[in-house]
Amino acid sequence: MRSLIIKLSDEEYKRLEDEARNNGFVLLSEYVKYKLLGSPPATRPQDSKVMDDVVNPLTVELLNVKKKLGELAERVETIETTLSTKPGTQPQEVKKERRDETREGKKMPQQEKRSAMDYLREQGVMYESKLSNIKNLDAFFDRLESQGAKIIWTAEERIAVDPTFFQNFITKLTQIHTPDETEAQKYLSKQEHELFQKLRKTGSIYFDNQDKYWKLTS
Repeated sequence: MRSLIIKLSDEEYKRLEDEARNNGFVLLSEYVKYKLLGSPPATRPQDSKVMDDVVNPLTVELLNVKKKLGELAERVETIETTLSTKPGTQPQEVKKERRDETREGKKMPQQEKRSAMDYLREQGVMYESKLSNIKNLDAFFDRLESQGAKIIWTAEERIAVDPTFFQNFITKLTQIHTPDETEAQKYLSKQEHELFQKLRKTGSIYFDNQDKYWKLTS
């Protein structure tokens, strides 16, 4: 088997390639051989429909890809045009706005940080003996008191009470007309009874035999 090398310009090669495709040849070399010798190659399709079945799907796929690329280019151009024509907004300013939004997003958790008073409202009562994780208890109780908390001083510890909780507790004490502490428990919630026991133990509340209900000593 011998080889024949022919040098063609790009234009000549393209024209020859188009002729081969139009005549139903898959390989350009087969078409050249056919042109030179005049005999059709064994690989030439016998039916033009066979060639159409091979070429048409590829052509359709290439057209679809070209269409999608065109749509993508239009979208990019639209976005660039919008950014460039937005009044008072330059690319650098857009970046700055994004950085500012990021900073604001990072600050949000700090802004939503809950205070000690928020926890006191939920719990109703805080006992100094249970706050071992707080280093400066004096500052802690001073801050609670400045925010409206009721601070009760007992012989053993300080007790911070939510104002609403404390008012409800005092109201319930006036409704307990028995000195029996076990009987008094029936009128109180779990937190209220714990506070009742703490205050009763330290003498901060007592049962007034004349008025027949429980009172604070001060």
